[in-house]
Amino acid sequence: MRTAPFSDGTPLVTQWPIPPGHFFDYEIRPDVGDAGTYFYHSHSGFQAVTAHGHLIVREAEGHPYQYDNEIAILVTDWYTQTDSEIESGLTSEHFTWPEEPEALILNGRSGTGSLSNASHDSCKPSVITVIPGTTYRVRFASPAALAHIILDIEDHTDLTVIEADGRYTKPAKTDHIQLGSGQRFSVLLTTKSPRELGADGKGGEYWINYRTPDGPSGNYLSGRALLKYCAGNSTQLYGKPFYNEYAGPSYWKHGKPFYKKHGKPFYRKYGRPFNRKRAYPGAHDRHRKHPTAPPHAQLPGKPAVSVNNLWTTWLEYTLEPLDTMLSFPTLDEVTRILHINVTLDNEDGGLLKFKMNDLAWDEASFGQRPGAIPYLIDAYVNQRSPDYDAAMDNYGWDPRSLGFPVRVGEVIDIVWQQTNIDPQRSYEYHPMHAHGERYWDLGAGTGEYDPVANEQRFADYTPALRDTTMLYSYNGDGHENTSAWRAWRYRVTEDNIGAWLMHCHLLHHMIMGEPYLKSLPLRILLLP
Repeated sequence: MRTAPFSDGTPLVTQWPIPPGHFFDYEIRPDVGDAGTYFYHSHSGFQAVTAHGHLIVREAEGHPYQYDNEIAILVTDWYTQTDSEIESGLTSEHFTWPEEPEALILNGRSGTGSLSNASHDSCKPSVITVIPGTTYRVRFASPAALAHIILDIEDHTDLTVIEADGRYTKPAKTDHIQLGSGQRFSVLLTTKSPRELGADGKGGEYWINYRTPDGPSGNYLSGRALLKYCAGNSTQLYGKPFYNEYAGPSYWKHGKPFYKKHGKPFYRKYGRPFNRKRAYPGAHDRHRKHPTAPPHAQLPGKPAVSVNNLWTTWLEYTLEPLDTMLSFPTLDEVTRILHINVTLDNEDGGLLKFKMNDLAWDEASFGQRPGAIPYLIDAYVNQRSPDYDAAMDNYGWDPRSLGFPVRVGEVIDIVWQQTNIDPQRSYEYHPMHAHGERYWDLGAGTGEYDPVANEQRFADYTPALRDTTMLYSYNGDGHENTSAWRAWRYRVTEDNIGAWLMHCHLLHHMIMGEPYLKSLPLRILLLP
């Protein structure tokens, strides 16, 4: 919510949490250049695992890329435990890690069962229908609580990334998509021609495979969706129609489709027939959000190929902004570098806490501080300005305002450094997210950040503006060093004044203390 800092949705930072039975109206006014793929979600506890959905902003006029249609795909994970059970275990003095996700979900379905004999409708693969010879913009978003998701489409490896985190990029070729929690990407997908469909003998059906990277013991989650070709429109599947019982000679009369009800003809109303029979069990009807396809062959087995040595390099130092008028600040312009060390500490009594520079976020304690009101409201009403000088004497952290204050006019590098992760835990990673203005993504690597060496990469490459990028753990990737870094660059202007959280987007880690505050003082409180 860069354009509305008082409605950023972060409890006790910009506003109060919304109480049960109450509501809060959001008014969103996108600026020119904000067209892109977003999603909304709760920022309280573990609620975001289900309280989420796509939010798409389209151009008022003019598209930088040409395509015929759009497909929206939302991927997340699913748990058998309740929100309160998970939160209780993560915040208990006798720390209890909750169960791992039970399944991955794509557009509401796990794809762990076949279309013909799944134990529940939600276990079937989602079916995404497409038309031959058509270019689609496929919008991917991940509100996953924990899972990092890797997705590919059978026999469709020519994908072009054109957007990342709500900003257009120069075209970047890839054969698969990866999504950390909070990330969004758009890709262009051109479907096969009728001739190509006839030649491969697959009947216009292709599996969409999605999975997590290998876990510490080689385990991973996976699921399937189905890409199903239509014969020319959205209700006619390639090889078999959705409504084949209406496809006979009596389907058309006087140029309009009509149907028989109790032996008498009636015309379609509101675009669909009333009391119609389905062409096959599970076909699209008014009560189902997701159309399905005729019974397909049994799901193939889980993919056996390990991706552990590949997933940490995907699109690194590749994406560039499409807007060539943007001015990327160089290292010579950087006024200071803020290092934030991410650690996992075992406190007295067995409580595990993620900390940033030895500080952990505790929403309950933050809300119970004396005279507590949301941080940004307190700054506005009571004229409380962060103490910049005190922060400069304390590694950038202001202990009074509980944030990292920065001044308008600064160019600042923020370096996330992860140093003490157990070498045996090869699945530890953090999708680091910043509210407010996007940052220039300076990349990632093993060991410690070297600004001079890393700057050499930007001699003929301009990094993209992002809001969620991965702080990886390279354990298990042939690296002996367990230290890792991710770096961002901000040019601070009056357009991004506010109080903004920076945090790992994994719900488990947020509950364990990983969010922290980047404080950009209010316009009326600008620091000199």
